[in-house]
Amino acid sequence: MSTAPFDPERCDISSLLTMLGRVPDPRDPRGRIFSLSFVLAVTLVATLTGAKCLRELGSRIADLPQPLLVRLGAPFDHFHGIFRAPSEKTVRLLLKTIDVDALDLAFGAWLFAQATRAWGEQLAIAIDGKILRGAWSGENTQVRLLSAMLQGKGVVVAQVRVPDDTNEITQVADLVGKLPETLGRPAVTLDAVHTQHDTTDVVVKAGMDYVLTIKGNQPTLERQTFERILPLLQEPPHHEAEERGHGRIKKWRTWATNADGIDFPHAATAGVIRRDEFDLQGARVSREHALILTSAPGGRATAAYLHTHIRGHWGIENEIHYTRDTAWREDANPTYTGNTNHTLASFRNLAIGVIRLNQIRRIKETLEYIAADRYRALPLLVTACNGPTR
Repeated sequence: MSTAPFDPERCDISSLLTMLGRVPDPRDPRGRIFSLSFVLAVTLVATLTGAKCLRELGSRIADLPQPLLVRLGAPFDHFHGIFRAPSEKTVRLLLKTIDVDALDLAFGAWLFAQATRAWGEQLAIAIDGKILRGAWSGENTQVRLLSAMLQGKGVVVAQVRVPDDTNEITQVADLVGKLPETLGRPAVTLDAVHTQHDTTDVVVKAGMDYVLTIKGNQPTLERQTFERILPLLQEPPHHEAEERGHGRIKKWRTWATNADGIDFPHAATAGVIRRDEFDLQGARVSREHALILTSAPGGRATAAYLHTHIRGHWGIENEIHYTRDTAWREDANPTYTGNTNHTLASFRNLAIGVIRLNQIRRIKETLEYIAADRYRALPLLVTACNGPTR
């Protein structure tokens, strides 16, 4: 990472602070010392240092340098002659009681706006669920979140909590309803568990196309799709891709055709992706096939379209869920109180987002870099200046 100096006066973090200030404030106005945007901003900076729990958040916030506190909107303590930072108790109470749905909505809309300002490509959004394995909402119930990630950018643009008495399938409509408004006709990728009639209706009626992986949980649909694409496997592939790395050669071959004869709502195109893995001597290690169904018509749903979106879908596992687990040890965090576990996950999404908006892929290394000097967080929060990128 570059350690080149930057000019703080050229940096504008007002967009971020304005967004944070629009989140409803659950605190009593009487005796309020810190603005909501300031408390949320210092929580974000502490998260960017790798703080994994409430105790670490409190200690990292207490160590923030005075110049950074000023930029984030700290009040001045005339008695002690310093700019004040909130205590761990103040942060703890706020994260416990804040409207986390409104928080997710604000974070997602802001990240989406920043990520798509100069992006003219066809949008694709991956939807997937995650269990917070260390967080329990009841004796036998773990906290579950359903998230939507912008493919190619690796930022979460919407998130909802799955109620304890249901599953993530029932929450797709709520999540889709919270996605920022987009131009064109984005693709929404989902795994096989979401191959449901209601889900496809929700996606298509929202002006988007679904891209689904078909598996054995829908045996009739799986058979129909397989019968439709089987003749294609006798033809040359419509799209090919190859990667080398980690001592393996991976090849993807994709075929696409219309979905005639497949009884599924809005289905327009069927496809199959064959993935072969070889060792460096060319001996095959594995082969697998993925059946694909999409509402996008053949003019858009080419073999390359299917390959790109299906491979991009699993980025939500690698770029969001795995990153939160490894960088912040999320699954080992036994936080139970109020909305706190959900809120901490939301701040981790925002932290990942602001890092990726700066074209940085190494999340854990970046957290360590910022932890060594909290002031290094400031350039990452910039959205309207000629500040540095690393």
